[in-house]
Amino acid sequence: MRGLFTYFVFGSWWVAICAASLGLLTWFEITNVWWNAPLFTFILGSTLVIYNLNMISGLKELREMGTDSERHHWCMDHETLMKITLGIGLALSAISVWLLNPVIWLLMTPLGFVALAYAAPMVKRNTAKIRIREIGLWKIFIIAIVWAGMTAILPAVNQFGLEQVLDGLSWRLATERAIFIIAITIPFDIRDLVNDAKKGVRTIPSTIGWKQSIILANGFLLLFGFLVYTRLGLGSNGLVCMAYLISTFLTMLVVSVANPNGSDMYCSFWVEGTMILQFAFVLGFVNPWG
Repeated sequence: MRGLFTYFVFGSWWVAICAASLGLLTWFEITNVWWNAPLFTFILGSTLVIYNLNMISGLKELREMGTDSERHHWCMDHETLMKITLGIGLALSAISVWLLNPVIWLLMTPLGFVALAYAAPMVKRNTAKIRIREIGLWKIFIIAIVWAGMTAILPAVNQFGLEQVLDGLSWRLATERAIFIIAITIPFDIRDLVNDAKKGVRTIPSTIGWKQSIILANGFLLLFGFLVYTRLGLGSNGLVCMAYLISTFLTMLVVSVANPNGSDMYCSFWVEGTMILQFAFVLGFVNPWG
């Protein structure tokens, strides 16, 4: 069972479910309906593709440089399994995309290119091609933009059309989502301090220190909570607002224990799981079956 759970987390199924849950959370916000199977499956499959591609493309470098990471060693030992998982993700996203609004292709093309450039060496720097993730301080903001596009803008465009790209509510949801993603990505950069230093990659923790980075992450979470409160208030949407705020407070507790010696499972399961926590709290407070 432990081996299956490790594959579930390190094979990116967990983060893919988290991403798809955030997409459903946006779907609920704009339609008041909880479930959309094609949307859930598309985000799930796309996340499986990007995360597994990211790890596979970095395995050669990891083998050359060496690593103490449990996750990295698992990935090096299970490269074939990761390729199979990537193929499953491709199949899921390829099948489900045809059940969504065709206009999403206009949004997915630039988002997909940025996501692929993050995971695979496509950007030229000097004489070599690198992944966007190796640019350093830009990495965390690129991650936030792609996640906001996939889990906030895409559901709105699927429902109402491409004009949602310019819609005020869509941008508020996307801004909130991006800020939340930045906050929970900082612990990953804290975890990767040693490996990033080996590669000469600058990140927020390597620039301002990991303890200050925790304070910054919690600052982003406070900003996220404030934006949610100003958008929803405690009136007719009060239960949804309270669900967001409580889950945000619990996320702050999770983020606060980040440190450079933290386990891979802490980030890959517990920090990623704060997205499921947010989804579960809103679902539980609204209680659509009650």
